[in-house]
Amino acid sequence: MAVKTVLIKGTDSQDMARQASEALAGFQPKLLLFFASSIYVHPEVALKEAFPGAEIIGSTSHSEYCNSDFTDGAVSIMAMDSGSVEDVCVHVVENISSDPDLRVVLEDMHGYFGGVDQVLANYESYVGLVMFESSAKSEEIFMDRLGTVTDLLFVGGSSSAADSGESLVYANGRSYSGAAVLAVLKTVNGYDVLKTQSAHILSERKLLVTKSDMRNRILYEFDGRPCGEVYAEVLGVPLEKIQDYFVSNPLGVVADTEIFVRTFNQIQNGGITLHCGLPEGTEINVLEIGNIVEDTKKALDDAITYEPAGLINFNCLYRTLEMQKENLVGPYCELFGRYPSIGFSTNGEAFFGHINETSTVLVIK
Repeated sequence: MAVKTVLIKGTDSQDMARQASEALAGFQPKLLLFFASSIYVHPEVALKEAFPGAEIIGSTSHSEYCNSDFTDGAVSIMAMDSGSVEDVCVHVVENISSDPDLRVVLEDMHGYFGGVDQVLANYESYVGLVMFESSAKSEEIFMDRLGTVTDLLFVGGSSSAADSGESLVYANGRSYSGAAVLAVLKTVNGYDVLKTQSAHILSERKLLVTKSDMRNRILYEFDGRPCGEVYAEVLGVPLEKIQDYFVSNPLGVVADTEIFVRTFNQIQNGGITLHCGLPEGTEINVLEIGNIVEDTKKALDDAITYEPAGLINFNCLYRTLEMQKENLVGPYCELFGRYPSIGFSTNGEAFFGHINETSTVLVIK
């Protein structure tokens, strides 16, 4: 078996790692990916001690998915051996809000596999994973710059945490705040990636961002008018009620037929904060969220026409909360129970940039 998945609830990190070692006895992972509830203290240290020969990366999580299960207070683990991942290169970029030089980072990562020409000649075998510590609030700038220094596709998400828990990302026995963990996988049989946002265009009316603070993720104006007024006008609701619609009616940047979601956060300082910045000059549509389960089933069925080794699901926390409200978590998890899979509820997703209210899925063939 090239991929194994386990979901563990331990009394502490050491007990969790012991259970993981027992569940994966005889399996020799090349890469171990984990999403751990923030109630666990230093799970990265315990797992590195239990699996010293593996590259280990992970993130804190608000709630965890594994196969057909959904829970919180647990650790979801995917172990990949040399039957699915031939090799992996891991790099941590710290202080991502300080605009680090990603060119050097990617030169090193390309070089690990023999250089950029070697990687691009076998493009269908290489894929990148990225996990951000979400408090840095710099994912969109980081992803834009990453796209200028590599043609590799990176998918992933931003860390979340249980109530009052600390948000962190992990790599090889260490924890990081304000950082990004990058991993380039050389897969054995290739991969697929997909995204599903379950969002549809509510209004064909295009809104132009005419005033915003990209760094601080604040939106002030559409078409030279206060953005809240215009948003209320499109929805046909009173201005004082717009915050009730932030999750059900996010914004979308539409490129051809692809929708990239941006979600409002809260009204603040004469504007509205976002979970992902919008630069001035961007055109957007107001969206509406549809049926998450039906949309996800179609996306999975359309993309996966074979028996995959495993799926990694970076699913927006807002989607998780919406499914809990509508009692859809069970049917949603049944879709992923058809495959070896893990996932967690993210604070932002990565797919050709930083997006919101989306599920991005890496499929290991």
